[in-house]
Parts: sequence; structure tokens; C-alpha cells
Amino acid sequence: MKRFFSLLALIPLSLFAENSVPNNIILFIGDGMGIQQVTAGKIIKGSLAMERCPVTGLVTTWSADHLVTDSAASATAMATGEKTNNGILGLTPKGQILKTVIEIAEDAGKSSGVAVTCSLTHATPAGFIVHVPNRKMDPEIAEQIASSGVDVLFGGGLNYFEAHLPELQKKMPVVFTATEFRELGTPEKAAALLYPVHPPSAAQREIPLKELTQKAIEILSQDDDGFFLLVEGSQIDWASHNNNSTNLISEVVDFDDAVEAGIDFAEKNGKTLVIVTADHETGGFAVLDGSLQDKAISKTGFVWGNHTASIIPLFAFGPGSQAFNGIHDNTDIGKTMIRFIRSSEQSHGTADD
Repeated sequence: MKRFFSLLALIPLSLFAENSVPNNIILFIGDGMGIQQVTAGKIIKGSLAMERCPVTGLVTTWSADHLVTDSAASATAMATGEKTNNGILGLTPKGQILKTVIEIAEDAGKSSGVAVTCSLTHATPAGFIVHVPNRKMDPEIAEQIASSGVDVLFGGGLNYFEAHLPELQKKMPVVFTATEFRELGTPEKAAALLYPVHPPSAAQREIPLKELTQKAIEILSQDDDGFFLLVEGSQIDWASHNNNSTNLISEVVDFDDAVEAGIDFAEKNGKTLVIVTADHETGGFAVLDGSLQDKAISKTGFVWGNHTASIIPLFAFGPGSQAFNGIHDNTDIGKTMIRFIRSSEQSHGTADD
């Protein structure tokens, strides 16, 4: 028996943690990021932060009414575990409200946040917070976000929130510039509305996604009950729509740098599940030539300028990560995260009783 426990002590704790219930979840979504977009990032960086994830999988993305999903339906699937039609956020095709993982996390006493490189009213972040029949309803989406219980709101979209600033400012500090953002400190809640609508591309952004992610984690991790954080590299998709491989690569690199911040925290914390995936692939992108030695890509191609039905990659790190091994539907991501949050709530409740 003594020999058994001696051998047990040699097994890394991370192996046990992979199957346990996380207290925190950080979901990274590379919008439009298929396997080839990841390939391009690896060629340029040499080694990706995503590669630190011991679990890898693949994800199907079709929506309730189309083989090729849009970001609204895919975000809803990952946020709620249920399919909906393209263009719909947080509702069934018949208009019934679907509770999101952020709302479920808040019910469990956890903090929540989003950090994105687009307007906060855009389809992916909105899909985790609001319930509207059309993703283009930016004023209504902003109103629902402002009245929500989300603790951290980092991104663009100031123009849509101007009427709701008094409401937001009663809840939390709201900053508008890079300088103000860097002077935030660690309040319990915070909003950064850094651009009128969308931020510029990665090369022109004053604050990289990694910095937004680090600050969001710093704020949310103050909650002992845990947190859920959505981080989106929004503009991988836009570069792919435009068949712009240069911008595509810089956006993948910016996104992967943010993933590094999430995994660094999870490694130290030991109670955090990190999931890295996409909502769909865009452009039918392919890497056609380049040099590993020079970390250069000299030739790329695109099938067209819209989304595809291609299976997308998934990477997972930390407690619960083994649940994501293999091939899944995007709804499985939502169902699994929700199950973990409810299990975490029950374990906290048992400990308190």
C-alpha cells in the first residue's frame, strides 16, 4: 500500500484536474478561425499558446436552418447548448428565450465578462448576453447589455451605448481611452468602450486582446465563487471575408497571444478550464507556400468571401478538459460548460452547508 501511494505521488496533479469540475471557465473564440488559419498562425509564430492545451478536438457548426452557420446562431449554440436559426441571438427559432451560460453563471453567484475586438453589440458577444430575433438590432442589444448583470465589458460600440451610459456608470467605472483603461486598477466591475463602433485591425489597435484579457481576469478572479469569461478574436473573420491573408495572420497572432494569458492564469490557478475554439471557418482559406525556417508564408488561397461548413478546431486546458476530446457539435460546448457551472454551484453549496 505504501508503494502504491509513493507511485501515486509521482503522477502530476494536472492529470487528475483534467477530469474534475472547474471553478472558472475562459472561452476563447477565434471568429472565422478554421484549421488552416491556425496553421498560418503556427508557421508565423513557430509555437502557438494553443499547443499548450493537452486536449484537442473538432467541432461541427451548422445552425438550425442552414448547413453554413452565421456568428449569431453559432454563438447562441455555444452560449446555450441549443441550435437556432442564422441571425437569431439567445432565442429558439420560435422566439422562446434560451438562458445563456453567462446568465447561469450569474445565478450560481459567479462573476462574468466579455473582452472582444469588435463592438460589444456584435453577434458573438451579444449571443452570450441578450435575447433578440435579429443580430442587427444594435440599439436593443446595447440596451439589454447595459441592463444585464455582466461584470466586465471590454470592446467597442460606444455609439450604441451613449443613451445607457448613466445606467452603466451607476454599476461600474466606464473608461473610453487606452490611458484610462491602463489606470483602471482592479474594481469589482468595469466597462471599457474604447471605440465608436469597431476597433481597427490588430496592427493599429492601441490595446491588444491579450491586455484586455489580462485585465478581465484580474478583475473577475477576485470573486471566490468563480467566473465565466468570453474572449473573442473577432477580426480573424473579417480578414478572411476580405481574403486578406496579411490581416488574417496578424489577427490570429493577436488572438493566440490572448490565449497565452488565459493559459498562464489557468496554470497558476489550478481551478480554471480554458477552451479555445471558433464559431465557424471563413473564406475556405489555405496556406499554399512559405518557409518554416523563415517563419514566412508566401502564398495563400481562399475559396470565396463567406463562411464555410468546415469542421473547426478545439483546444482545452485544465479541469474538465477531457470532456472536449474528439468530435463534438457546437451545442456540446454550451451543454458541457453549463453542466460544469451547475456542478460547481452544487459543490460550493455542499461546502457551505
